[in-house]
Amino acid sequence: GSAATLAVLAALAWRAVGRRPPASVSGAAARAKLQVLEAILRSRNDNDPRLDRDFNALSEEAKALLRKKYLELAPERRNELGTVVYLLGKNIRTAQDWEFLSQVAAEPPCLGLADCSRAADPPDNAVTLAYPALVAVKQAQRVLGETPGSPQALRVIAAAKGSKVLAVRRLA
Repeated sequence: GSAATLAVLAALAWRAVGRRPPASVSGAAARAKLQVLEAILRSRNDNDPRLDRDFNALSEEAKALLRKKYLELAPERRNELGTVVYLLGKNIRTAQDWEFLSQVAAEPPCLGLADCSRAADPPDNAVTLAYPALVAVKQAQRVLGETPGSPQALRVIAAAKGSKVLAVRRLA
């Protein structure tokens, strides 16, 4: 809404004069991003244009909220988890960002969409089950295409090569 727009404009104004905005301003903008993400996840619209438009150059506060959201989602919510990884992967700047991608790439396997601890019969789609880790690997590969030899991206690939999930190892 308009409060989020004002918070963003205020944060941009502070940044323009070379100072950090008060935590309340940047925190409001970060919470507004999280609210947009939650609306997109509820709509189940993977093609929502806001995913490519509204989540560029995320603040550290916004990324922290997205990482928290990732941890709060049920492990069976593979698509939503992959969406969060995609958005964070578009905004890789810090060691913490890379650590998150490495952790996702090395996550234990999800065996079934109804319950990650049990395999479905017949088995669920392997790509869907591995989606968050596959997105993490693709983001690392994207960075390697832009910055060949990136040690952080290579660490994500190495984590994926050690995955217990065949689809993740293959992509790595």
